[in-house]
Amino acid sequence: MSWTVVRHPGPERPPPGPGCPLNSGESGMQLGTQLKGLLLALTTALFWGTLPIALKQVVTTVDPMTIVWLRFSTGALWLWVWLPRRDARRLRFGVYERRIILLLGIAAAGLGGNFVLFNASVAYLSASATQIIAQAGPMLLMLGSVVVLREPLRRIQVSGVATLLLGFGLFFNERLADLLRFREGYGLGLALGLTAAVVWAVYGVTQKILLREMAPPRIMRALYTVCALALTPFAAPQSLLRLDALQIVCLAYCCLNTLVAYGAFSRAMACWHTAKVSAVITLTPLFTLIFAKLFHLLGPAFFPADPLNWLSYGGALVVVCGAGLIAVGPLLHPLTLFHHR
Repeated sequence: MSWTVVRHPGPERPPPGPGCPLNSGESGMQLGTQLKGLLLALTTALFWGTLPIALKQVVTTVDPMTIVWLRFSTGALWLWVWLPRRDARRLRFGVYERRIILLLGIAAAGLGGNFVLFNASVAYLSASATQIIAQAGPMLLMLGSVVVLREPLRRIQVSGVATLLLGFGLFFNERLADLLRFREGYGLGLALGLTAAVVWAVYGVTQKILLREMAPPRIMRALYTVCALALTPFAAPQSLLRLDALQIVCLAYCCLNTLVAYGAFSRAMACWHTAKVSAVITLTPLFTLIFAKLFHLLGPAFFPADPLNWLSYGGALVVVCGAGLIAVGPLLHPLTLFHHR
């Protein structure tokens, strides 16, 4: 799972004062917009939550480079066909052009690296473990934003980091020894997942800067295209011929996931507060746990059980709480730990 569109959180529109009450039409419209944002955010969390379950079926036959190349190619093709040019702001030329091209290159490297590393980690970790470790991404993005973009750091976000780390320890309570072996098995999967989170944070910080110059759909079209072209020499399309029926369905879902999840995410960000969308998306690991269990009950021969104890399930809840605290920090402006001047 990878979050792709990151918007700099802005203040919400304040409620009308006593002299400007909302009429029923405005209230209903506002409620409808908030409900739409909630449903779109839940759709994103649902699709991202089920993504590693589908990937788990495909990585046994097709290498991560080919899977990611196909996902980016599908997404780029759709965006070039569907995205109206009039919806994108024109790129400013002159002194800013070279800087923006450099930022696009960094963002493409971060996004492409995240996709490849995340897909590779699925081969070594369970779907739920992959999604849990991916929650390190928002934490690293927050820290990167504080250091690079001089964004304020809030007490609740620091509490979220501590809660997140506690949740990681609880979730992996039975595999702590394996986590130290980074060259094989579970430890290697963890290292790949953490590296994916690091490069995603690099992408996220770069994306925040790019959003000051370009519209989100145009950024994603450029990034998907660059990533697809860059991965073409490393892809092995002939391996797709070895897929069975279930794997073909899962691969098609992964490609569809790239379009639907990120499209829903962008639309949610457009009609709802960024922090609220991010808070809902922190539920992604819970969707992974729920659907991994459901698919195992429906097809145990194809979807093996996730070896988790009750402490691991509790750890997953703690991780979600920690990620949620990090996400809602921008809503609580008065509780700032420090602010760069």
